[in-house]
Amino acid sequence: MVVALVAVIQVAYYHKRGLRGVTYKRSFSRARAVAGEKLEFIEELSNDKLIPVPWVRVESRISSRLRFTRQKDHEINLDQFHRSVFFLGPYTRITRRHEIECLRRGWYDCGKVNLVAGDLLGLASCRSDVDTGCSLYVYPRIPDAVELPDSALKWQGDVTVRRWILPDPILVNGIREYRPGDPLKDVHWGATARTGQVQVKTRDYTVSPRVLLIFNTQISDGLLGGMQPEEVEFLERGIGVCAALASWCVSSGIEVGFASNGEDARDPAKEIYIPARNGAAQLDAVLEQLATLVIKMKTGVHAVLDHRIADGTTGMDVVVVSNYWSETIEKRAAQLRLAGNSVTHIQLR
Repeated sequence: MVVALVAVIQVAYYHKRGLRGVTYKRSFSRARAVAGEKLEFIEELSNDKLIPVPWVRVESRISSRLRFTRQKDHEINLDQFHRSVFFLGPYTRITRRHEIECLRRGWYDCGKVNLVAGDLLGLASCRSDVDTGCSLYVYPRIPDAVELPDSALKWQGDVTVRRWILPDPILVNGIREYRPGDPLKDVHWGATARTGQVQVKTRDYTVSPRVLLIFNTQISDGLLGGMQPEEVEFLERGIGVCAALASWCVSSGIEVGFASNGEDARDPAKEIYIPARNGAAQLDAVLEQLATLVIKMKTGVHAVLDHRIADGTTGMDVVVVSNYWSETIEKRAAQLRLAGNSVTHIQLR
């Protein structure tokens, strides 16, 4: 009778208060990683009361792109459903560390967890949903120069040459008298009329180019539906190209921005656009956006170009990383060139 009474009491207790005083935290050893890297996934579970908890099961979904290198004290079903089981004594704290390999770039929200605690006999349990706020940004791997399309390498060379050798057609720093060989497009007609002698504009040299990378998530012109997995995989190369060019710009002291017609995994309604700036923080911002980019066409790439035309973009090297080029894109590119920008198409391979 006493045993039965004790059993009933403990069943009632763990059914209602099994998780009382129990806290769970999880985190990664770093908030950001690069595809291919390994890091630690850390779980902390504590019991802040005198009464022990015979078992606590922690359940959550973790992307199969984050691979556990060892399976100890936890169970993984279908490489996605993660389950850990703990015993918590009185006033106990347990920390477990799991090695994770980041297989693919992405933004991984691993914060939502379901806690289940139960009694000794397995007759009662209670549940609680917890949001730990745990997430991880996995940046795309930056490809080596030999992996980049020839058009990307040529563009880098052209920017370098224009930066240090050729006068910038946009930056006018003064006026002087005409000399034989000066192009007619440089004649300053207003100054010529005032002085009675032909005057030409003198131009400064580009010391701080500004670059806007635009990534097109559409595999071909006119394709509005979903893509095959191999097509998505092919477009992943474009994300690597953008990462490499952004890294090169920042290391070269060049301001760089980013835009795309894809979708942001954190906020699908958000427009993907980062204004051009320089510095390590800017490179992190671009790589973070590339990590969260979903290869899904939210709008045509021409709409992204329309936004830049509408906001008066000028003096910018616009680089369109796209699997194709069309009349629709060329029309917008011509408008951007008339506004004082250069526009370059980098073809994926």
